Amino acid sequence: MQTMLISTESDPFFPKFFSEHPVKNDVIVIIFNKKHFIFESENIISMMKQFAPKEREYAKRQLQLYAAQKRDINSCLEEIASDYVRRHYAK
Repeated sequence: MQTMLISTESDPFFPKFFSEHPVKNDVIVIIFNKKHFIFESENIISMMKQFAPKEREYAKRQLQLYAAQKRDINSCLEEIASDYVRRHYAK
């Protein structure tokens, strides 16, 4: 039997990105299938650090795009949380 070690270290991208682009810790409410999901911005950032590599890359690209377009990063976090809810709670 072969054992595989999976690193749970967070990607250095996120601490660097959020030190350069600070966000206000807002509360985000997402309504999906008549259920309410409540997130704080800081929780979304923590979740992104724990995403699978493919999801992490997607979140990185979204954040970089929002930053390049000088758009509100909190809006991007709301989009990422919405995508997360749709992916994990769709029936």
